Amino acid sequence: MLNKNSFRLIKIITLLIVILTFNNYSFAKHLQPKDYVCKPESERSFVEKKLCKMAFNSHRLCKLDAACFIKKRWEAEQDAKKGKQIISEQEDLIKQKEDLLRGTATCGDLLFNHKASKNTTIYRLPNKSSSKIGTVKKNQELLYISPSSKNKNWYFVKMKKDGDICSDGFIEQKFLIKKAGKDTVVRAGPKLIDIIDPRWEIEDKLIVIDAEGTVSITGVIQEGKIDKVIINEDEEIINDDNTFNYVTFVPKGGSEVRIIGSKNDKKVKELTFKIKLK
Repeated sequence: MLNKNSFRLIKIITLLIVILTFNNYSFAKHLQPKDYVCKPESERSFVEKKLCKMAFNSHRLCKLDAACFIKKRWEAEQDAKKGKQIISEQEDLIKQKEDLLRGTATCGDLLFNHKASKNTTIYRLPNKSSSKIGTVKKNQELLYISPSSKNKNWYFVKMKKDGDICSDGFIEQKFLIKKAGKDTVVRAGPKLIDIIDPRWEIEDKLIVIDAEGTVSITGVIQEGKIDKVIINEDEEIINDDNTFNYVTFVPKGGSEVRIIGSKNDKKVKELTFKIKLK
């Protein structure tokens, strides 16, 4: 016949079997790592503590300790991801700063031979969808470098930013004009419109160049006789020294240039000539 202590032992064993069965059922459910709940040891019941101690002594993790391990590992992974995101954002910021610095240099004693005809923007590439280098105000001095090889309507220039620091970028051709020299005005002579660079091969009819590519044409108008110049349907700016500039791409087969000079919106002169390769 079982004594009192034996009954008590049977009850404890039965209770342990029920708890283990319940725990196994709970952990049999498919849970995501973020769904596990870590129950601290200080909040565990006497039986839960005993079960976890027994598992530890058998070199295993009890279900509660396993849940804590999974939860803490998931939280650590999330923290690592956040850390990587922060690092990535910092790297992007550094790259942006480097890109800005890459477009700067010391101006030194460079002579700025052009200026902006109005308030406008300097871009990193010869198109308005690229990033902005900065803005310039009307009459702000610029250093003209060359026309864009990809887009004839843009010029590559240097602009002053702070002190002697310069930035490189592109400005729309129509917003860049040449500064007039002191008391210097280029005269067209008897012609209302003349081309002064490149030189004529046949005056007013033909210009010959060495190879296909972009050509910058400089012309001059007779002061007071013309106030508007249109070249191949595009209006060009007349500079303070009576000159105008036009950039065009000349293919192997050559091209034709048509210049119309007007005064008070009335055509007073038309000049049409060809550009050919040698």
